[in-house]
Order: sequence, then C-alpha cells, then structure tokens
Amino acid sequence: MIFIFYLLLFIIGTAVGSFLGVVVDRLSSHESIWKGRSHCDHCRHNLGVMDLIPILSFFLLGRKCRYCHKKLSWFYLLIEACTGAVYIAAGYVVFGSYGFLLSQLPYQLMTLYYFLLTGALIAIFFTDLRYGIIPFKAVIFALCVNLLWDLSGLQLPGMPINFVNILLSAIGAGGFFFLLFAVTRGRGMGFGDVVYAFLMGFTLGFPRVLLGLYIAFVTGAVIALLLVAMKKKKLRGGTIPFGPFLVFGTIVSLLWGNILIVYLLRFLM
Repeated sequence: MIFIFYLLLFIIGTAVGSFLGVVVDRLSSHESIWKGRSHCDHCRHNLGVMDLIPILSFFLLGRKCRYCHKKLSWFYLLIEACTGAVYIAAGYVVFGSYGFLLSQLPYQLMTLYYFLLTGALIAIFFTDLRYGIIPFKAVIFALCVNLLWDLSGLQLPGMPINFVNILLSAIGAGGFFFLLFAVTRGRGMGFGDVVYAFLMGFTLGFPRVLLGLYIAFVTGAVIALLLVAMKKKKLRGGTIPFGPFLVFGTIVSLLWGNILIVYLLRFLM
C-alpha cells in the first residue's frame, strides 16, 4: 500500500510537471496559460493525447515530435521527473508526520498546500533556468497560496504559524536582496531575485529563511565554480541565474528545515 501511495504521488507529480512545462513556456512568451492546446515548439502542430503522457511519451516517441520529427528538449522530461520527485518528498513529509490522519480534511489540505506551493516554485525554477526571468505571476500565485494557508490557522509539521515572524522575514530577505540589487546596480542580482526573496521569507519565516538562503548561496557557489572549472562559464562576464538556487533552498528548507537546523546547531555546538 505504501508503494502504491508514493507511486500515485509520482504519477500526479509528473502530470502536474507536464502542465508546468506549458506554463513555463507561456509565462516567458506572455501567452495565456489556459487558452489553446499544447503544441510542438518547432512545427506548432497541436499534440494528441498519446503525445502528452508524462515521461512515457518522451521515450515512446524516441525524443522526436510525431509530426515534424524534430528532437524534443530534455527540459520537458526534466520538469516532469523533478515535479514527481518533489511530490513524493512532500507526501513523505506529511505521511511521516501524520500518516494515520491523512483521511482527515486538515491533513489533506496540508498536502494540497505543499503541492500547490511546490508546483509554483518549480515553475519559477525552470522559467529562470531556461529563460533567465522570474515570472511575477507565479510569485503572486505562491504568495496567495501561502496567505490562504496562514489564514486557515492550520500548521505545518514543527512550524507554528506566526504572521509577524513571516512578514518580518519577508521584509528582511527582500530588503537584503534589494540592497544587493542597488549596490551592484542590477549586475549582481536582478529585481526578480528581490521579489522572490520576499516570497522566500514569507514562505519559510525565521529561522528557516536563513537556512534556505545559506543552501542557495552555497549550492550557487559550488555550481558556479564547477562551471568555471569545466570552462562552461567565465569567472568574469558570465552570468548564472540565481533563482533556481533560491528555489532549491526554499524547497529543502520547507520540507526538511527543522531537521537540518537541529543537525546544524549540534554540529556548531
């Protein structure tokens, strides 16, 4: 039964990831998310049901469009697989804490909150990764999801709701990034990173936001050094979107922040 539960979460996640692939492309081109059928990026032919099966269609079609036979981007497989994996992780956090209560509405709403929020974060991750922009619509959606959750009075595992805490965290994180944006005149940080930092603080609160930022800066530095070593980027002049690292830090801190903070404090003490 447990295996079926997590398999179902993965299937749901890949289906959402397939939709998010469309969202990422349309947010970047300012197209309507809800109007118009999915189509091939190359020939613009509308895709049929058999072309849209998450993950499976990618391999069954030999990574080619059924109609124009052009190669399909690995981007779509990656976003589907990542969303499936994140949904399994989110389900594990809820099930591990409240497994025997999942039949009750509050814990079902908690799962829905995780799914909606991480879905928006994944859309931000891949939009910035692929197009170098942080979509404000996805940020606003995530803020609304957080606000509705906070107003519901429900609590995440080990994370009591304190609206003053999350508001101050949002202002602090956003203010810190705005200072970086102002000092570097937009060369070190884009304004999209400032907006996302506000969302990050509003999502995590203190002290989780500090952990999320720490993870983002460390992973960003490691990846940047690896790219320089592989001669994929120059030490000067090359730019790497920072949004994906902020999203990664947010998701890790959201799901496992309390455990990681405990281990970190034990290590420091």
